[in-house]
This record gives sequence, C-alpha cells and structure tokens, in this order.
Amino acid sequence: MRASKIAFLAAVGCVVPTPAYAAGAGVEQTISIGAGVLALIAAAALLVEMMSLRKLASGAAIADNITYAVLGTMCLAASMLVGWVARFLPAGMTADQARLGSDLLVLASLVLFGIYFFRVRQAMSRFLGRLSLEEQDLVGALDPDVSDDALQEGERG
Repeated sequence: MRASKIAFLAAVGCVVPTPAYAAGAGVEQTISIGAGVLALIAAAALLVEMMSLRKLASGAAIADNITYAVLGTMCLAASMLVGWVARFLPAGMTADQARLGSDLLVLASLVLFGIYFFRVRQAMSRFLGRLSLEEQDLVGALDPDVSDDALQEGERG
C-alpha cells in the first residue's frame, strides 16, 4: 500500500469519530466498543495469517523465526482481551490494572516483533553475503535500486 493511501486512511480514522465525540450522549462508549471489536477482529485475522504462513514455511529458515511473530500477535490479541475483561467484568479488575496489563502485553509484543525482525534481517544478510558475483548480478537485474543496498548489507553482515 502506498504511503499516501495510508496517510489518507489515518486522517479519515482520526476525523470521522470527531463529530460523534462532540455529540456526546454515550457515543464515546459506542465508538470505543466498535474500535475494540475491529481491533480484536484484526488481531484474530493477523493470527490466522501468521499460522498459515508458519505452516507454508515449514522446514524453511523463516519458519523458526515466525514463532516470534506468532507470539507477538498473540500478545496483541491478549492485550485486546484484557481491555474487554475490564470493560465487561469490572468486579474482577480495575481500569488501571487492565491498562497496566494491556500495556505490558503490548510491550511484550513489541519485543517479540523486534526479535523477529532482527533475526530475519540477520538471516537475509547471511544469505545475501553468500551469493556469488553472478547471483548478485541476477539480484541486481530484478530490482537495481534495492539490490545495491541489500547486497552491501549482506557483505557487511
């Protein structure tokens, strides 16, 4: 997706709820619940995609690393669920406890995604570093703008 489309979607996401919040009368809670439902659906869809990618990459080098991404996605989904538990079972925990739990799960998710991207970058650097000059020329023919940077990174790694 292009950066202009992402910027447009982000702007629409910020502007659309504004009149609803100005109207008041419990609309904030409806928007909050709607956003929570959408976030939970997105987390579930991401988890399904990660699991199918893990199954597809079985036996490959990326399959070992994809476990970190799956765990990170599970932490994000659990973070959403903590918010739901606090919203619908207020006797079990306070809003501050739920926010703390959610923040810690998001932190764990970010750490796991960081480990995933670090390991994938490391594996790609090793792979590109082992390419012969002829293979590097083939990579360069596919995408000359990106390949020079990628090959230099591979030679350094």
